[in-house]
Amino acid sequence: MLDFLQKNTFSIVYTFFLGLMPIFASSSISYWLIMHEQEVQHFTILQWTLVYIASCFSMAFALTPTTFIALLSGYFLAWNAFAPIAISYWLASYLGFKVAKLIDGGRFLNKLSEKPKVKEVLDNLQKDEFKIILLARLSPVLPFAVTNVLFSFSGTKLKNFLTAGFIGMLPRTILSIWLGTQAQEIRKLIEHPSQGSSIQFIIFGLILVSMLGLGYFIKKAFGRG
Repeated sequence: MLDFLQKNTFSIVYTFFLGLMPIFASSSISYWLIMHEQEVQHFTILQWTLVYIASCFSMAFALTPTTFIALLSGYFLAWNAFAPIAISYWLASYLGFKVAKLIDGGRFLNKLSEKPKVKEVLDNLQKDEFKIILLARLSPVLPFAVTNVLFSFSGTKLKNFLTAGFIGMLPRTILSIWLGTQAQEIRKLIEHPSQGSSIQFIIFGLILVSMLGLGYFIKKAFGRG
C-alpha cells in the first residue's frame, strides 16, 4: 500500500485538488457576477464565445462545476445556451481525460493490475464501462473533473468515455439550464440553485439511479469469475 501511494503521489494529489477547487473558484465567480450582472447581460457573441472557451478549461481542471456553468448560462442566455454548453462539456471532458493520461502515464492502472484479483475486477468493470460512465455522469454529485481523471487512470476507452459521458450529462444539463431560465435574480439562483420540492425530487432521483446503477455494476464486477 505504501509503495502504491509513493509511486502515485502526484496522481492522487491531483485528483484531490480537482475535488476541492470548485468550491473556491465558484464562490469568487459568484461574487463577481452579483456585482457585475448588468455588464454580463450585455455581453456580445464574441464575449460569450470567450466565456465558453474559458469554461472548457475551467471545467476540465475543476475551477468551475459543470452545473454552476449550466445554471448561469440558463439565467443569462436561456435555451440559446444549450449548444455552447454541450460543446464546452464535450471539450472539457476530452481535455480533462487527456491531461490526466499525460500526467499519470498509465502508472496508476499498471500498479493496480499487479494484483491478480484487482486486475480481474478492473477487467470486469471495463466490460460494462459504457454503462458505468453514463451512470457516473448522470449524478449531479459526482465531480466532473474527478471522474475525468478516474476514468482516464482506469484505462477507459476514449470513444466510450466521450459518448457515454455526453449522453449521461444531458438530463442534468437540461435541468440546470431550465432552472437558470426560471430564476428572477442571480443572487437567489446562486444561493438556492434547486428551490422547489419537485426539482429536489428530480435531483434526488438522478442521484439514486446513478448510485444504484453503479453499485450494481461494481457488485457484478466483483462477482464475476
